[in-house]
Amino acid sequence: MEYWSLYDFYGNKKRKKAIRGSKLNDNDFHIVVNAWIMNSKGEFLITQRAANKSHPLMWECTGGSALINESSLEAAKREINEELGISVEDSQATLIGRTRRFYKNCPDIFDVWLFKKDIELAEIKVQEEEVNNVMWASKETIMDLFKNKKFEANTFFNKIMNIDEDKHFYYVGFNANNAIFNEAFFNGMITLNPNHEKGNIFYTKEAIKNKDDKFMKNYKEYLLETMEMLSKNNNAIFLAFNKKIKNLLKDNKNYNIVSEKDYDLIDSLNDKKNIRQLLKGKVPVINTKWISKKIDYSTAKKTIESEQFVIQGQVGAGGNNTFFIDNKEKFDKYTELCNNQYFISKYIKHLPVNSTIIVGEYNNVRLPSSVQLIKLQDDSFKYTGGDFIYYQSLNDEVKEKIDNYNSIITNTLSELGYRGILGIDYIIDNDDNVYFMEINPRFQSSSFIISEYLHKYCSTTIAEMHYMAISDIYIGSNYIEGINKSFVNCYNKDDFKEFKYPRIIKNGYYYKNKTSNFRKVYDYSILKNGPFEKRKKDS
Repeated sequence: MEYWSLYDFYGNKKRKKAIRGSKLNDNDFHIVVNAWIMNSKGEFLITQRAANKSHPLMWECTGGSALINESSLEAAKREINEELGISVEDSQATLIGRTRRFYKNCPDIFDVWLFKKDIELAEIKVQEEEVNNVMWASKETIMDLFKNKKFEANTFFNKIMNIDEDKHFYYVGFNANNAIFNEAFFNGMITLNPNHEKGNIFYTKEAIKNKDDKFMKNYKEYLLETMEMLSKNNNAIFLAFNKKIKNLLKDNKNYNIVSEKDYDLIDSLNDKKNIRQLLKGKVPVINTKWISKKIDYSTAKKTIESEQFVIQGQVGAGGNNTFFIDNKEKFDKYTELCNNQYFISKYIKHLPVNSTIIVGEYNNVRLPSSVQLIKLQDDSFKYTGGDFIYYQSLNDEVKEKIDNYNSIITNTLSELGYRGILGIDYIIDNDDNVYFMEINPRFQSSSFIISEYLHKYCSTTIAEMHYMAISDIYIGSNYIEGINKSFVNCYNKDDFKEFKYPRIIKNGYYYKNKTSNFRKVYDYSILKNGPFEKRKKDS
């Protein structure tokens, strides 16, 4: 009988074992390996699964589970020897990446190895109950098999297929908000002003208030000169995640510029009126009424049947254009600010939740959800941070609803052609009803901490996954189930000083601007003890 050694999420070996193939607890991980072999021609040795196995006759690389007290590398070498009858050496091995996969009753730590060795097919002695056929295949052959659904790709499939290509990725934009904390993926960035990221090349230290035609012309010249410099000795790819930057550079064909596919679609998803209509009947949508003409305060109260209500503009993010109303003065002020076109809804005590998804051509990747830390400030519901820890304490029924709604929403948007990072906002009432609020088709404030975890535990970053999605590259199943952190955005050192023992992170999103310039990150949940929106049961 064969056994597995068991590990925690962090890869620490536990003092316990399990019979191979038995059901495991959520925090009992076993090690699984994939082993690719590449020859000096750049071809890969791939195998075809036996007809009596699951996924019969699919092509794949060699792989399997590590046995008790066996290292990941030892497991990879053994699997190659068992399935193909050949030996490989430690010196021929490179670890491509490690991630975690949260399969029900069988979570694993997944390692992908590459061995470089020339082998004659005549030397190979396949394990007939496991392998039907074997061949050396070029990258082009493997990609054709994959596109025809005849090759079983893994999490680091893209890295293997590009193993010999020395690509350099550069973020191009006005500021680094889409590049921040993704320096493990980006080789550098070209931005308007300085920030705290490595490799940042910036245009000026001055705060630019007016981006008129003259400025845009000068900035374009600066971008092109910098891109030319970076392209001289590198296979450079420039990621322009900003609509204005994409349009600025759209006529230039000299550089490999990658951006979102459809900004008209993105604009329509940012439109709350449009997205709520699109999803109505598919998922529960917050009960709101659209007002498109001037009405008085008394009519508004009768319309919503409440003395306290919320008005929300058609577009907006982070609390912009979302206002709490409990008197006529506020109503008159903020309806005028919204040009008398807004949503109106009854104010209820609620728990706001945000989910992050990567929507790809071949698969979607669900990343950890958080409870949003929303603070009522100057009549606006301001986004101030996220609590990933508290989200994990929600009951399973609520989390299952959110997972189901996420699937419905992402499938709907995928059919429309959306690709890339996606934020989905919900509210949960005191009876655990979950209602869809809005879509955020962009990087979000919480993206930085998700990216930290992805880099540390999954050998990738959120920017890399977004790039793969908008480039129609197979992403794989690398994701994390939960994050044991909470954080707040801060403007000065005394913000949220009631929460002790923070880790301070500088971000430098914008130069000399009023937005947050650093974050405080905590190893404990802060929702209950802070001035944030919450339900009665969460207080």
